[in-house]
Amino acid sequence: MFMMAEYLHMVVGAAVVATLFFGGWQVPYLGDTGFLFPGGFAVGVPAVLVLLLRIGAFVAKVLFFAWLYVWVRWTVPRFRYDQVMRLGWKVLLPLSLLNIFATGLILLLLNK
Repeated sequence: MFMMAEYLHMVVGAAVVATLFFGGWQVPYLGDTGFLFPGGFAVGVPAVLVLLLRIGAFVAKVLFFAWLYVWVRWTVPRFRYDQVMRLGWKVLLPLSLLNIFATGLILLLLNK
């Protein structure tokens, strides 16, 4: 049951990422009546096919992000707790502070 819950969490996370950040069921240039390309060019598509294309796009995005999640998880080694704390305090915190100061300096110089 634990492994099934872990995989379910992975699929739900992939669905959330696909929905919030990558358009969910949207396909570029696909409207309710078919494809509407820039310049006025349109291709009519039956409503059932539009529905199937949208469902297919969502499933493809979810499968891609689930695959990406698994790929990263199998590739990156597991860290011990002390290694994660050392990475956070000695590497990531100074980098984030450097990023904040560099961004502030650039904005200060560009506004003059």
